[in-house]
Amino acid sequence: MTECLQTKKSNCKNCYKCIRHCPVKSLKFTDGQAHIVRDECVLCGECYVVCPQNAKQIRSDVEKAKQLVLQYDVYASIAPSFVAWFHNKSIHDMEQALIKLGFKGADETAKGAYIVKRQYEKMIEDKKSRIIISSCCHTVNTLIQRHYTGAIPYLADVLSPMLAHAQMLKDEHKGAKVVFIGPCISKKDEAEKYKGYVELVLTFDELDEWLKSENITIDNQKSECKVGRTRSFPVSGGIIGSMDKTPGYHYMIVDGMENCINALENIESEEIDNCFIEMSACRGSCINGPPARRKNSNIVGSILAVNQNTGAKDFFGFCA
Repeated sequence: MTECLQTKKSNCKNCYKCIRHCPVKSLKFTDGQAHIVRDECVLCGECYVVCPQNAKQIRSDVEKAKQLVLQYDVYASIAPSFVAWFHNKSIHDMEQALIKLGFKGADETAKGAYIVKRQYEKMIEDKKSRIIISSCCHTVNTLIQRHYTGAIPYLADVLSPMLAHAQMLKDEHKGAKVVFIGPCISKKDEAEKYKGYVELVLTFDELDEWLKSENITIDNQKSECKVGRTRSFPVSGGIIGSMDKTPGYHYMIVDGMENCINALENIESEEIDNCFIEMSACRGSCINGPPARRKNSNIVGSILAVNQNTGAKDFFGFCA
């Protein structure tokens, strides 16, 4: 499998910017170019965001997705941050556009997030660990597994919403394949690492390009949905905000690579205790993933879009 973050050698012009900005120093300069050290990279996408020459590129899986929908019944799992990228669109609007591309249907990853947050609540209630780190962000998981192994015992042994929702879709539609669509580079790596859940991952950027290439627009049908609290997962604090909290336990929100690294150092030095930590590699969490940062998306507008699309209770209803 081709690496999901690639370097276009002809564009790399010795500027060193990616090397200076890499939070885990997983880039090296040899033969006049910056090279990613694969077994140290955590796919935070910082090099992709800061490169002025477009030398760092996200692998496109659109052609593979086109072949997949021709050969199988394929369902899309759509990350709840879609409302920040595709403004004023409902999950029903998204599904109708995806059906035109050849998908059998689509549903929201937030339903998988409901399963995940319930497991977090149970772990805290049962006092499974003195520290619990959320496992939703694959970049954070990789950061821990590759650079802060002392924190591995505290990483929640819980599927990410992407994987949990993919399993739901496959249980509901026997023999179906699943494509996850979201804001993240590292989800491509997660899908490859945990086989049997998600066949392919597309970024919102890739979906946008695919739709434009087929001259398909996402029509706003003004459908209304009753939605659950876990639609809040893509904003900073959204996981904790969706949870029923156990008294006497601390809850901490940590976002951005620098803050995550500081928190993990504090965990390894035993400066943190009796705490659930919602940890996201992107400052602002998933609404501010690498493709969004690259195109300078309005983070405040994105937060408002997610908040307006989030219900107050754990309930998912049908679009009308």
